[in-house]
Amino acid sequence: VHRGKTVHPDDLQDVLARAAEAGVERCLVTAGSLEEACAAIKMIRELRATSPVALYSTVGVHPTRSLNFLPKAARSELMMLMADVSAAEEAVDKSDAAADAVDKMQAAITALTAAQEHLLGTAEVVAAAASHVQALREAIRDGVSDGTVVAVGECGLDYARLFFSPAAVQRFAFDAQLKLAAEVHLPLFLHSRDASSDMESACRCYPEALAEGAVIHSFDGDEATLETLLKLGIDIGLNGCSLRTQQGFEVAAKVPLDRLHLETDAPWCGIKPSHVGVKHMRKSKWEEVKKEKWQQGCRVKDRNEPAQIEHVLQVLNAARGGTPSDEAIIADAALANSVRVFRLPFTLDSA
Repeated sequence: VHRGKTVHPDDLQDVLARAAEAGVERCLVTAGSLEEACAAIKMIRELRATSPVALYSTVGVHPTRSLNFLPKAARSELMMLMADVSAAEEAVDKSDAAADAVDKMQAAITALTAAQEHLLGTAEVVAAAASHVQALREAIRDGVSDGTVVAVGECGLDYARLFFSPAAVQRFAFDAQLKLAAEVHLPLFLHSRDASSDMESACRCYPEALAEGAVIHSFDGDEATLETLLKLGIDIGLNGCSLRTQQGFEVAAKVPLDRLHLETDAPWCGIKPSHVGVKHMRKSKWEEVKKEKWQQGCRVKDRNEPAQIEHVLQVLNAARGGTPSDEAIIADAALANSVRVFRLPFTLDSA
């Protein structure tokens, strides 16, 4: 299914087989909502006997889905106000920042801010959030019972896409999940985009959550942000999005081996021709075809897969100035770190 449209037959088994052939032993299936978490747990249990890769899951709410914590009436009110802000911002762009358009935009932003401050303190919202946390808690307990669920997440803050959920609601939802992680004694799988300062502030408020372990995925921040996260005790996950720019290429090389995790964020964040490190990526053994021309045994163009973690490894090794023989050192370190943080079995025989 590509962006909601079925384009070719289900090839999940092929994807898992390619991952195993590329050397992937474990996959973390990342949930972004309660519904996705329940679906992931169900899928993993159905595949456990046949998958050539050991599968595990997270349970959590992505920051862009933070409105899920609110009751329907509050969601509707905020969504209308968010639409007003978007329309006002568009009007500013079209009018080349005319004074009256700017005034209307500021008024729309003020109204949205005031509504958040009011709604997040109401009994209805507090009760709805508590109910949503309880549902997440139950999914976690179910998944932990047989070793399926290993982390709380993907949760965090995303200020680059406030049109999905406004900032105060994101922080409200993130705080709830930080408390939950500390309660259930699971590590965190974190998301941060254009929100470094608030991410740091939130994490400092809940040190007991970070004490369980944490990885911030798809890291693409600067060196100062890297140092801040490391000092907070947060490990760093790198993928194609982390390595797309020259700055990302250089900062990624500074991640200590004992705090590094490799990831794909499949089906997103593949290494693209425009990325600075693409020249260090070796050609895949699997042919790539457009989704409309799908055929068994081929990868789909522009759809990232777990097998392509080898490309992340190759580019990161080049960023670190290594030779091909150094790739094994990085791979071994990253695997050991992920096994440690997510408390996975050290050998697949015990998975």
